[in-house]
Amino acid sequence: MNKNLLSFAAILAFASLAAENSYTLEAIDVTASQGATLQKKDVPDSVTIITKEAIKEARVTTLQQALTRLGALSATSNGGMGQPTSIYIRGMDSKRTLVLIDGQRYNDVTGLNGAQYPQIALYNVERIEIIKGAQSGVWGADASAGVINIVTSAAQQGLHASTHVEYGSYDTKIASLQASYATEQFDVLMGGSLIYTDGFSAVEPAKASPNYGQRYDDLGFEKDAYQNKTFNAKLGWNITKEDRIEASVQTINSYIEYDSINFGTGAPADAPNGPYTLTYNKDRFYALAYTHTDSLNALALRYNRSTFNRSQYGGYTGSVDEIKLDDKISYMQDSFLRIGASYQEFEQKKSGGADLDKNYNAISAFATNYNKLNLFSDLTTILTESLRYDRYNEFDDKVTGKIGLKQFIYSDIYFSTNVGTGYNVPTLYQLYDGFAGNSAVNPESTLSYEATLGNDVVWVTGFYNKVTDLIDYVSTGSFTGEYRNIEGDSTLKGVELGYKDFFFDLLGISANYTYLNAKDANGKTLARRPKEQIDASIVYYATEAFDLGLNGQYIGERYDRAGDQGAQTGKYTVVNFVSNVQINPYLSVYGKVDNITDKYYQVVDGYATAGRSLYIGLSAQY
Repeated sequence: MNKNLLSFAAILAFASLAAENSYTLEAIDVTASQGATLQKKDVPDSVTIITKEAIKEARVTTLQQALTRLGALSATSNGGMGQPTSIYIRGMDSKRTLVLIDGQRYNDVTGLNGAQYPQIALYNVERIEIIKGAQSGVWGADASAGVINIVTSAAQQGLHASTHVEYGSYDTKIASLQASYATEQFDVLMGGSLIYTDGFSAVEPAKASPNYGQRYDDLGFEKDAYQNKTFNAKLGWNITKEDRIEASVQTINSYIEYDSINFGTGAPADAPNGPYTLTYNKDRFYALAYTHTDSLNALALRYNRSTFNRSQYGGYTGSVDEIKLDDKISYMQDSFLRIGASYQEFEQKKSGGADLDKNYNAISAFATNYNKLNLFSDLTTILTESLRYDRYNEFDDKVTGKIGLKQFIYSDIYFSTNVGTGYNVPTLYQLYDGFAGNSAVNPESTLSYEATLGNDVVWVTGFYNKVTDLIDYVSTGSFTGEYRNIEGDSTLKGVELGYKDFFFDLLGISANYTYLNAKDANGKTLARRPKEQIDASIVYYATEAFDLGLNGQYIGERYDRAGDQGAQTGKYTVVNFVSNVQINPYLSVYGKVDNITDKYYQVVDGYATAGRSLYIGLSAQY
């Protein structure tokens, strides 16, 4: 571990010596921070933006890869592509992170892990915004860890099309096609993708097994395949220069083979003929919006509907409906007040094959004030204040808020701090599921602090999250348990160091280090969170048309169960390689090797990860 820290320190030292070669990052928009579009440099929150260009350069094919390799987040997964996955923001798991697609909720009300990360294809992604820290004051429940907002492509003037194909290990085939046409009055965009892989066995021998370290093909385990078919369409009509109507639909159909559980031991087991070895997912997202924009106002009336249907264990079905009205009112220079109200209804019809027919709703009112000022000569000061009131028919009413400050202290060097509160209500699954539900579960509350010093090249952030009455699954037997509140205050605190720069028009380097101390109210270390993590990448631009890149992740000590119990699943490094060749303005090819050292590791005890994997691909655009 000391060698890893020394390497990280050496990179930062080199950066300080070569500071004169640093470049100014492009102006990148972010929409999820204050619920309004701002440039990244103008928001006080800790924000990571993964651009379309970064996704293309790194050739990541899944959302999990994008968030871990480009967003420096940690993740756990029960096997390969398509398997259940959790993403952690500063140690807080997926159930506490609100995932949005173009501002529409993606969290599955019937599921265990919040959003279904493995089912989101990247073919139409323009950028991914990661907003860290409690955001309930802006977005309401499920945003106590932060927000991940996925912004998809919009139609550009004229006729445009793009296509992509990839083939590689595990007989993996990926193909996508997107086309758009736009005039000053009307625009349309349509696209789709297909992902298919034979995969590998979701389970392998756990660490306590004498067969640990042997892969599925050594043991004769069956493969667990995955297939994903995604379609999206957007329509827009500019009624006038100030008024616009938009409609969109996205469908995700996926097929997942997975392994069963040994009901005697509670351990995962290879199950080629088991009763629950596949799942069909059918997710649908519909949106309709009217917007009016003038010199003072940006008014939006939106209706969103998300439906979830999966066949697992007899079937789970649910939906989220939302009507929202908000207005961004500009005043002074670079200042605005955003006010609005919404109605949300959460419903679950079926759980584990049993009729559930449960629902709850929330009526909300919210306001955000934003000021960009020059209080100290030419040094910019940014102030934000957000307040939200949620009235639930099944839970106590709740007021949440957020205050942010960003002060530039010299040139592009700034200090920023944020204080926010979060609120997570239990899902209908956590309350009423016949296997693990507990109707006595109450909402949990979060208080979040963070402070950052740095600039766009190098920065350090300290963070502290206190979760009161944490909702968690509590085991009561080898394969029994229920959701409960862990009474008291659970704390997740730590430090993040980051660095990103470009040298001599040839070399791009980035590195991130995270230290995390995450404990529940009983003082037990929370499970499956690495105590230390290092992410690094280097890209060599040999010519304008040819580049070579390496990215890697070191995961420190991590245990499979709370209180540093169970298998130790950390202390490993995985390195990946990618190379891109731009043949002409319309055509590019690439090759990549994931896990180039063929490192054997497990992120969840008893579940497999991929060995060395090779892929080639081609992209074309017009």
